[in-house]
Amino acid sequence: MNSTAAACAGLGLFFIGMRQVGAHLQQLGGGPLRELIARTLNRRGVPQLAGLISGALTQSSSAVTFIAAGLVSAGASTVLGTLPLLAWANVGTSALVLLAAVDLRTLIFYVFAALGLAFFTGMEQQERFRHVLLALLGLALLLFGLSLLKGSVADLRHNVWVHEFLEFSGSNPAVAFLFGFILATGVQSASIVTVLTLPLVNEGLLDLPQVTLMIYGASLGSGFAVLLLASGLEGAPRQLALCQAGLRGFAALVVLPLYAVEMGTGTPLVLAAVRYLSGSVATQCGLVYLAYQLTVSGVATIGGRWLATQAVRFSPPPARDSQFAPQFLFDEGVNDPETALALVRLEQHQLRTRLPEYLEFLRPEEERPPGVLPLELRSAINAAVASSVVSFLAATLRANPDMSGVERIFEARSQALALQSLQDTLLEFATQLGTVPEAERPPLAMHMVEGLHMLLGLAADASANAKGEPDEDAKEMLYGMTAERGGLMDRVRKELLGGAQSFSGREALLSTTLLFERLLWLLRQGALPNSTIGHA
Repeated sequence: MNSTAAACAGLGLFFIGMRQVGAHLQQLGGGPLRELIARTLNRRGVPQLAGLISGALTQSSSAVTFIAAGLVSAGASTVLGTLPLLAWANVGTSALVLLAAVDLRTLIFYVFAALGLAFFTGMEQQERFRHVLLALLGLALLLFGLSLLKGSVADLRHNVWVHEFLEFSGSNPAVAFLFGFILATGVQSASIVTVLTLPLVNEGLLDLPQVTLMIYGASLGSGFAVLLLASGLEGAPRQLALCQAGLRGFAALVVLPLYAVEMGTGTPLVLAAVRYLSGSVATQCGLVYLAYQLTVSGVATIGGRWLATQAVRFSPPPARDSQFAPQFLFDEGVNDPETALALVRLEQHQLRTRLPEYLEFLRPEEERPPGVLPLELRSAINAAVASSVVSFLAATLRANPDMSGVERIFEARSQALALQSLQDTLLEFATQLGTVPEAERPPLAMHMVEGLHMLLGLAADASANAKGEPDEDAKEMLYGMTAERGGLMDRVRKELLGGAQSFSGREALLSTTLLFERLLWLLRQGALPNSTIGHA
């Protein structure tokens, strides 16, 4: 077999497998993983374990960073509280590197055989097995691609281009470090860069000191990649990206001097330790990678408070220059469906708490809270935010076409559209009643306004709050108070129409009663148990 073709095929299979593993492990553990992170962030010692597990499953510290950003945005934790999680997620990514350092070719063949039998019997069509099997297929492809690379690298030893490149990368320590940094910034993963160096190490084309510098550069570069991903964001996502980059940067300031001392004086430090622990050069590289990630966790323990403070200082919570912008949604949130649903839940709760403001200008001035926005401005802001929520959910569907539980996204989108309808109807109700001169408004019209104002407050209480906990008593009360009362509404309509003097006033009051009935129906729909978006 042509060695160049084999190397290209191996590289292709490696990247296909990497994508498969990440996508299906995230689908397999997305909900439980996010729940694990959310439940453990405020418990002493437990976030480290959650970070280790999440890093091993996702093989992406950036994915864990943005999941954590969603929780910080939701008020479930703080930047400082998430640092142990982020640091140990980096340690978790070492699992793939250590696994790739072991020769598993025979086991891979048996895994392919088992997967072939499973696909032949149609097991991948069953939802409970699908993501497990596809994740295993991705892992097998990844490791098989790596074995192809290992087998073809020996033949590439005599390739002039390869020889000159390796000679150049080893000519200066800074070159190896920079090469690792650039590669990791491009592929957004230090673990991938490290794994791809293993075939070169096995064939003696690179030695341990060279690869160590590449690993250090790649680890720093992956932190820089997270920072680039968050460059257009603000608030919690950018703060955590700054922390992730900062942790890796300070870790580099620790390990690089140790490397210089060990290479310059011969003092046994990191390289001596990994050589003592394993006789395999590939495994030694995996241990060097692990040592860097453990240094990251040590930096988080020692300097985490200072780093979190600096991140908040350099990227303060957004001032929201535009009132029309959503408060909780951020673009990267669409990549994790559970985070997306939680952010939508928060945004919708905020919208529901603003609904009573539609009626404030109809109430007596002494009963209006201070700082209430004019009806036109409030309705325009709410409409813009509600539209952003609908677009955000559509983007979540596009970003996760193979996700399980897609019906929850559609349910959330249905509720978002219903909330838009409620806002539009409420605006029309307030506008119609506002056209009736105050002198022509019957007392019953004001009772209707006050009653609707109270129901809107109940609707806000009945929706899931910042902690994801709806008020069940409020839901039950709202459901009962919005029950069908056709006869009562006929009497109300007659009394209201009898109070207006002008034809236009009578027409506006008739329209108002019809809108009031529609509002009761919409609020009753919101009182049903489907208001707990984001919680299984």
